Amino acid sequence: MVDLTSEFRKIVTEILSNNSTLEKEKKKQRNDILPPAKKNAREVQDEFLKEAYRIAFHINNLKIFLFSIRKAYLNTSSRQLKPVYNYLSPSASDNKDKFFLTKFDPSTTLTDKERDEIDLHAKIVIQQCLDRIKKLEESEQKRQNSIMNNTWNKLLSTAFSIEHDMLAAIRSSITWYLNKRLTEISKIQKDQQETRIMKEIEKRESTLYKSASIRPSTPSLQMIINEEKEISEKNDRGLNRGTIGEEEDDEIEQGLTAEQKMMLEMENETMMKELATALEQVNQAEKALLEISNLQTVLSNHLAVQTQQTDKLYAEAIATTDRVQEGNLMLHQARQRASDTRKWILIFLIIASFILLFLDWYD
Repeated sequence: MVDLTSEFRKIVTEILSNNSTLEKEKKKQRNDILPPAKKNAREVQDEFLKEAYRIAFHINNLKIFLFSIRKAYLNTSSRQLKPVYNYLSPSASDNKDKFFLTKFDPSTTLTDKERDEIDLHAKIVIQQCLDRIKKLEESEQKRQNSIMNNTWNKLLSTAFSIEHDMLAAIRSSITWYLNKRLTEISKIQKDQQETRIMKEIEKRESTLYKSASIRPSTPSLQMIINEEKEISEKNDRGLNRGTIGEEEDDEIEQGLTAEQKMMLEMENETMMKELATALEQVNQAEKALLEISNLQTVLSNHLAVQTQQTDKLYAEAIATTDRVQEGNLMLHQARQRASDTRKWILIFLIIASFILLFLDWYD
């Protein structure tokens, strides 16, 4: 008898391989039956919403940026560390925007120049977002005007009024929300600038006090300082003592040596330079604060107007919805009355037919 074991094993192997191939083909066919997955199922087609999402993205990035550098921004310590920069692009597909947000390491401190750059950068971003929101509002207003001026839309206003009013209310709510977020960010920046100015003033006062206390002074200079204090107190008591104060000033000045006069002049010059530097920095900070305050006022007024407009559009949309519901109810009632009328007419015709048949049979 011939041994067929090897051939049997070969046949079994072929059958198993064929079965596995068939199963793979079945799975592939099953996958092909399913609808293809969309590349981006949440992609927004409306250009209005796309622009609104971009503006919201910028506002959110600016908020993150301001909170991330808040500690370093308000830290007015004299020790300055090198900041670590990290740039965030507003959107990979948004080629119109050319500004970037700069995030500093929260563990570092900033120079006054860097703080001024941050103030300017925040102001530019807020102004750009405000301009883009206004463009959105203008485009929506143009859309509404074009719809109202269209003759066909006027003829079919009853059919399309509810859809138009609801869309206008939704878009107005979107711009109102963006304005509200932008106003909040502007207030955050304004508060940070106010805190910075207060800390700068306190820092300068503390620095001048320490420099005056640390600065070496001779007994004669200390005596001069005490005499000057006494003279100032006497001058505050009345104008009649002015002549005495001038005489004492002349006596003190005559009693000083050339070296003491030079030391006093150097001290006065140093203090004047420090005061001038502090005054310049405070003036720059106050100027930036005034600009952001004006922008905050504009945003608040614009938000108030937008709130009124949104409330008006929402009320109109609700009123239109109520009118449509009332119209539907009236149509339903009219259909019901027509149905009842048809029933009574049918009953009358049936009864009349039976009467005619009876009369015909009776005759």
